[in-house]
Amino acid sequence: MPANQLIVVSLPGSGTPLLSRLTRALGYASYGTMSGDPAAEAERPGPGEVHPLLAAAYGADRAAALLRRTSGGVDAALEPAFQQAVSAVWRVWWTRLGQPTTPVSRVDPGIEARLAGLPVGDLLDLLPGRGCWYVTGLDLRRADAELIRTWHAGGRPPLVVHHRDLRDRIVSQIRFLTGPAERVGTLPEHLVYREILTALPTLDARITLALTDPGFPGIPEARSSQWLLRHPAVCSLSHEELTGPASARDQARARLLGALGHPGPPPLPAPRPADDDPTGIAPGRGRDLFSDAHEQLLHRHHSDLTSFQYR
Repeated sequence: MPANQLIVVSLPGSGTPLLSRLTRALGYASYGTMSGDPAAEAERPGPGEVHPLLAAAYGADRAAALLRRTSGGVDAALEPAFQQAVSAVWRVWWTRLGQPTTPVSRVDPGIEARLAGLPVGDLLDLLPGRGCWYVTGLDLRRADAELIRTWHAGGRPPLVVHHRDLRDRIVSQIRFLTGPAERVGTLPEHLVYREILTALPTLDARITLALTDPGFPGIPEARSSQWLLRHPAVCSLSHEELTGPASARDQARARLLGALGHPGPPPLPAPRPADDDPTGIAPGRGRDLFSDAHEQLLHRHHSDLTSFQYR
């Protein structure tokens, strides 16, 4: 049976929209960094998923009361109560992934605290529908220890790492951060580095900054996520494969289907550069834009990240 939930670590600038199209074709709703994708459809709970989540969030008695049918139909409080429980379990799960959450939330703190005390395996079973959780990094020191132990013990949920040549990712991030403000969003690091980059006069200077600033978006994530490329139980996919010839794309799809236990095989979406990388960075373009001086900086400061370089 295919996994109901999976985690995709897609490093910033790796062309995540293309992979998101593939996971949607496999029946997974996109959450996390891809939750704002306008092409994604809202996931509805499957059979038998409503009562367990309500019982975990509110207790068995209230769950039964909410689900009890009356002469007027379903209790009017059911839908908002269920949505509150869904928001709470999503927030708890996002925290378990070691991802930042806002301190102010509309989620009932009592419900969140109740769900936060559940084992990882129980949380996985409570997440409604089939979800693909996109994150930009998975730091072993920040992610929940029980999550890693659960995955280590049984491979659940499946882990996928999605990457791209480091030079292409850097140039893609620069184009993204200096592009239209509405695309940049409100993440603090994006707002800060947008101003830093736009103050520099040339692309050459911006690449130099990206290579010499250890906090440049995408660099810390790559450094803390290298273990994913080395672990034999992690499915590794590169943007170069997903945009490459049919044979490379088929091999990448086969690895993903195998990791998910999915019978497949749906057709792999064909690359659409305008949609899959809004910054317009074709594979290999970053290498073309790197000068000899940039290559020297790359090897001086990031020789430990050569695993993310496509040859």
